[in-house]
Amino acid sequence: MKVIGIVGLIGTGKDTAADYIAEKYGYHIISFRDLVKEVTEKEGLEPNRENLQMTGKKYREKYGKDYFSRLAVEKARSFEKSILKEMRTKEDVELPKNVFGKSMTVINIEAEKTLRFERLRKRARLGDPKSMEEFESQENREIELGYTKAVDFAGITIQNNSTFGDLYKRVDEVMKDIGR
Repeated sequence: MKVIGIVGLIGTGKDTAADYIAEKYGYHIISFRDLVKEVTEKEGLEPNRENLQMTGKKYREKYGKDYFSRLAVEKARSFEKSILKEMRTKEDVELPKNVFGKSMTVINIEAEKTLRFERLRKRARLGDPKSMEEFESQENREIELGYTKAVDFAGITIQNNSTFGDLYKRVDEVMKDIGR
């Protein structure tokens, strides 16, 4: 079994890296965002960034900080190769690392702040910031909620400040190392 955790701040390209790995290397994606989104929608709330953060916090407080990790680990056990993406908190990473041990690699995707903002502005997902001030406010809120702690567990960092082709090349280099 192989498990890759993909972490990073908002707008770094986590989805792009995960999608590339899944398509090229046959990994199944398990999205923490989707797990939180399912719960948010069951609560009858619109799945925007604020409601996702609020719901995630609520369920972690009620059922344990590793609530979403438990769901993700259970799903990952069904696949030979899995990607856990959008892990935010230290608990999001700790449980899978303990369960999967050396079979798990955590990759941090990094990008410059202004580039991250531009990417979010262009993708225009529900709740994405429309101004740099809104972007900084969202990022500060994620820091306050502990939603940036997962990056501390990364054993590998990929810089994503250029083209898709450059990101894919860097991912391929990492995948060669993981395959050994």
